[in-house]
Amino acid sequence: MIEKVYETPSARERTTVLWVSRHSPLRAQIRELERRLGPVAVYQLSGVIPSAEYVVQKAEELRAKYVVPVLPLSFIAVLVEQAKRAQFVVLFAKMKLLAVLRTAEEAKKLVAEAPEGRVYERSADGSYRVFEFERFERLIEVRLVTEPL
Repeated sequence: MIEKVYETPSARERTTVLWVSRHSPLRAQIRELERRLGPVAVYQLSGVIPSAEYVVQKAEELRAKYVVPVLPLSFIAVLVEQAKRAQFVVLFAKMKLLAVLRTAEEAKKLVAEAPEGRVYERSADGSYRVFEFERFERLIEVRLVTEPL
């Protein structure tokens, strides 16, 4: 499902950004996109994402100039490869791990100190990780380097 989640008010022309995540962008992320790109229209693609090619198709349909994926690395690698052909730029939202906490209450309290730029998530081990948005980075290349075991 694609839904418009933000549009810079009172702008005639806006740069289209496709946000691919089950989580909406933070207010600090929207502000940074506007600071870097000017007026923006941010569309969120969420739900089941069957393939990276599906994301490319949706970006092309929207004529998105930027795609911000929160997806498996294999999907992101394909997006980066397809970006030049499809004429969009892949951005990475760099998040800093602030704390690993034992309870949701602790995590909520830390997020409440800066709610526009922080978020928490529950980890598989039952702990809560609090992250803070730092900046966007342009993804140029995704490489997987291995060696024999």
